[in-house]
Amino acid sequence: MLSDKIILLDEAASDNQEALGQIADQMTRSGAVKDSYKSAVLKREIDFPTGLATVNIGIAMPHTDAEHVNYDQLGVLRLREPVSFLQMGDGERIQVKFVFMLALKETHTQLAMLQKLIALIQDKASIRQLLLAEKTDEIVETLNNVGIE
Repeated sequence: MLSDKIILLDEAASDNQEALGQIADQMTRSGAVKDSYKSAVLKREIDFPTGLATVNIGIAMPHTDAEHVNYDQLGVLRLREPVSFLQMGDGERIQVKFVFMLALKETHTQLAMLQKLIALIQDKASIRQLLLAEKTDEIVETLNNVGIE
């Protein structure tokens, strides 16, 4: 899932569509996803928001259908300043600092990965490590420590 180390730290984005576009572009350049992935994930975010409010920070977990994916990959984007996302379920606006973009070839693996991400965001120490990380390897190590490899 982290083979390509698609990790962008402290990027600037004016809104959620720009933020999603940045990480989707990286995933496309790596070859993990097809050219159709970016537009599919942007459309899906409008129809099915992925923002999630946590105690510390807002997180988004965008994804789209497996047909747009070449191989499993997780992209990580830490924004310099949070941007507004709609929260999944209730549509409330929340400020998101982290985007964990999923590209999964098999739909049955999606639930398992979402469960791992939920466990991660409930772990205050891990979130703190992600917020303070200065290098991509520190992000990878923190994710590996919670079972995301």
